[in-house]
Amino acid sequence: MPGRPKKEFHQYLTNNRASNISHEEYMLSPAVAFLRYCISAKSAIDLCIRHLPKNQNNDYTKDSIDSLQHLVIASLPTIMGHFETYQRSLFAGMFDITVYLQKFDIEKFFKDLSKETSVSIDLVRLAAYRGIGSKSIGTLLADSLKGWHEPKTVNRYFSAFGLNFTAFGNDESEKLRVLWQLRHSIVHTGCTLTLSDAQKVTNLSQHAGKQIVFENNFIFEVARKLHPIVKQTTTGLGNAFKQRLLQNINKTNSDNIDKFFEVKSSVPSWLRTA
Repeated sequence: MPGRPKKEFHQYLTNNRASNISHEEYMLSPAVAFLRYCISAKSAIDLCIRHLPKNQNNDYTKDSIDSLQHLVIASLPTIMGHFETYQRSLFAGMFDITVYLQKFDIEKFFKDLSKETSVSIDLVRLAAYRGIGSKSIGTLLADSLKGWHEPKTVNRYFSAFGLNFTAFGNDESEKLRVLWQLRHSIVHTGCTLTLSDAQKVTNLSQHAGKQIVFENNFIFEVARKLHPIVKQTTTGLGNAFKQRLLQNINKTNSDNIDKFFEVKSSVPSWLRTA
C-alpha cells in the first residue's frame, strides 16, 4: 500500500512495548513468569471479544468471527511456547541449585538422564556463553534435551533429580498432550488435525481430518486450567527439593530458592480450580 515503509522482515523488530516476559524472569521464578504471560494472553483475547464489531442483533459480524478465530488459534502456540520455556527454566534452575542439596550424586543424575536421551552439548552454543559470567549452566543443559512437548519424557527428566515426585500426573499429562498436539497441528499442518495426529491422543480421535476451530473462550480455559497444573508441578517439586537442602544454607540463598519455586497469579482462585 502507498505510504507504508518498505523494510525487510528483521527491520520490523522493535523495542519492547508489550508485557513480554524475559528469560531472566523465567530463571528467577518460572511459575510466576509463565502464569503472568497466561493472564496477559487471556486478557488480550478478552479485549477483542468485548470490542470487535457486532450486528444489530448483537451477533458478531462475519469479519469479527474470522478475526477472533485467527487470534484465538494464533495464541495457543505462543502460550505453549511459554509453557516449554517454563519447563526448561524449572529444570535448568533446579540443576543450578543442586549445589545446595545434601549428597546430590551428579554422576547418577547424568546416568539417569542419559537413559532418556543422548546428552550432548552444542559447542557453538557453548561458545555463545563466553564473557557472560553467571549465565545458567542449567540452561545450556536444558537446551540440549529434546522432547519437551511430551509430558512422559519431561517427567523422566525431572525424575533424574531423585526427588520421588512426578512432575505431571496422569490427568495433567492428558490435558497437556491435547494442547501439545493442537499446537503441533496449528504450526505444522495448517490447522488441520490429520488422521495420524488425531490417533495419537485419545481425546482428539473423533476430530480426525477436521480443521481446528475453537470457541471464543478457549484461551480463557487454557489459561485457567494451566494454573493448577503449574501450581501442582512447581510446588510439588519445590517441596521435595527443599526437604533435601543443606542445613547451613544462608538466608540469601534460601530466599532465592523460595523465590524460584514461588507460585502466584493475579487470579489466585485459578490456582485452586481444575
